[in-house]
Amino acid sequence: MKAAIFESLENMTVKDGVPEPELPTDGLVVKIESVAICGSDVRIFHRGHTKVNPPQIIGHEVAGTVYKVGKETSEFKEGERVVLGADVPCGKCYYCLRGHQNNCAKAIAFGYQLQGGFTQFMAVPREAIDAKIIQRLPDDLSFDEACLTEPLACVVNGQDLSNIQAGDTVAIIGAGPIGLMHAMLARAKGATKIIMSELSDKRLEYARNFNIDILINAKDEDPVERILKETDSMGADIVIVAAPSGSAQAQAIHMVRNLGTVNFFGGLPPNTKEIPIDTNWIHYREIFVHGSHGSSPKDNAIALKLISTGQVDVKKLITHILPLDKINEGLKLVESGEALKVVLKPWG
Repeated sequence: MKAAIFESLENMTVKDGVPEPELPTDGLVVKIESVAICGSDVRIFHRGHTKVNPPQIIGHEVAGTVYKVGKETSEFKEGERVVLGADVPCGKCYYCLRGHQNNCAKAIAFGYQLQGGFTQFMAVPREAIDAKIIQRLPDDLSFDEACLTEPLACVVNGQDLSNIQAGDTVAIIGAGPIGLMHAMLARAKGATKIIMSELSDKRLEYARNFNIDILINAKDEDPVERILKETDSMGADIVIVAAPSGSAQAQAIHMVRNLGTVNFFGGLPPNTKEIPIDTNWIHYREIFVHGSHGSSPKDNAIALKLISTGQVDVKKLITHILPLDKINEGLKLVESGEALKVVLKPWG
């Protein structure tokens, strides 16, 4: 088969003649039809990851067709169209038993410990079937849209933790694909005012197509002052930091109203210096601050429904569709901000 191999830092090679994965007797093999590039794939490309041992096939935003079914597998049939979540939780630990599988310490993931989706075929073990991270696709949903289920599931998890309500004002820092997913989902949840702050002119240009009430170019004006102005000096009900920026995290505390919620959705690069946050401001204004990462099987199921019903229109996020051979071009497009979502076609 053809596969893009992460050979070492900043070395991604597309090869033909890579052996197809072995069919698990109690699992299946998926023929990859569409696989999107995630920002985490770009980070692995540059910095590696403790759970990725090159040479490895990475990539985890995957949709495809069931190609082969193991003799001990009865849940799926060859030819069924499916989408996969990224993480395979253990299903038995404290967090799994309470429905928070994204916090499972024993979880493994496609594109990390398991072979990922930047290829033509991917083996799916029994653990993934048991964890219910494989979902059948509606007949009218494209593979390109379906492969964005996994990142949207992470957004679903984050907004559940932030408890967005109808009528809320939601401020989002970062107009990348995740920030724009947050905007679409917040609107679907009934947010009546959405404010977005971004430094990149290109991403602000893309964001104009996403029904956002107020766009702030953070190079030209202070986003804290603008958000306070737009909210009668109260601040937003919810502030979501969808950018890997410590300064944005520090600013977010001053954008939110008393008793409001701040979600640190974007992780920071390693070796980031300590972030100066005014904890007295949090204390006296009774601000709730939390992080969020990953998703559970429940979140993946909700995300697929949101996409298939059109409540979150992920088609607007797909700015580039490339053959797998051009994965290095795709990585550069994502990193530069020239693209929102790049979808790779292993058979193109």
